[in-house]
Amino acid sequence: MKKRWPIVLFFLAVTVMLALLWPFGQEPKEEKATHLFILRVWNGEKEPAVAAWLKGRARAYEKETGVRVYLRLCSQQDLEAALSQEALPPDLLVSSSGGAIVALRGYALIVRDDQALFHAPSPTGLLFFRPSPTPGPTPEPLPWPQENELSAVLSPNELMGVLPGTVFSQNPAGDFSQGKARAALLTPGQAVQLALGFRACALPEEKGLLPVRAAAASKEGEAFLLYLLSPSSQQALAQHGLFSPSLRLYQADDPLRFLIDSSREKTEEKEGS
Repeated sequence: MKKRWPIVLFFLAVTVMLALLWPFGQEPKEEKATHLFILRVWNGEKEPAVAAWLKGRARAYEKETGVRVYLRLCSQQDLEAALSQEALPPDLLVSSSGGAIVALRGYALIVRDDQALFHAPSPTGLLFFRPSPTPGPTPEPLPWPQENELSAVLSPNELMGVLPGTVFSQNPAGDFSQGKARAALLTPGQAVQLALGFRACALPEEKGLLPVRAAAASKEGEAFLLYLLSPSSQQALAQHGLFSPSLRLYQADDPLRFLIDSSREKTEEKEGS
């Protein structure tokens, strides 16, 4: 029995040494570092439809690429600082000032017409007229209003001067509904909410289409810009009532937007002839 003690003590000593050396002999397990890039996108457009489109596209881009998109609605001061490079620019800046055209905001000339049959908007608020049970002929543009009807045209600031007689209004749709003028420049979304009869005309020379632009300041921003210009992103503009610089998005079941969309085809035909 006494002969076994040295052996037992030896194994105990070895065990203690291994226990003491173990933390130093093994590298501690560390979680693998992940470098998550955050794509910064500033939106200088105040139109809610533009913000909604960008939000949907950012969500889809994150799912497809794994890149996280930080979307921010920037103030006029931040926008001016970014454009003048006084501040660190975001990866992508969306505004009306410079860069590639990624979307268009559409306006039409709306003229009050008490003889016109008032059509309440559908539950979705998207259609100018209730769709007929069977497909009918494509609606034809109405004649251009008489000069006396355009003596005063209520207009947002960005469309001042596109027609003779434009008068600035902070709320063109509201002032038009109150009878402050017989004509106004409104978006299709504003027009379908009117509780009065009216006629609609597309503005000549695409003056009713205001560009939404995007300028990239990094390669990551350039990649997202190309994504916004892709067919899937351009088709998604129709979900928010916007127009595409490269595609025709609307059919006769949405007459007012179809009218605005079709006016560009006539302009292109004249340029090509």
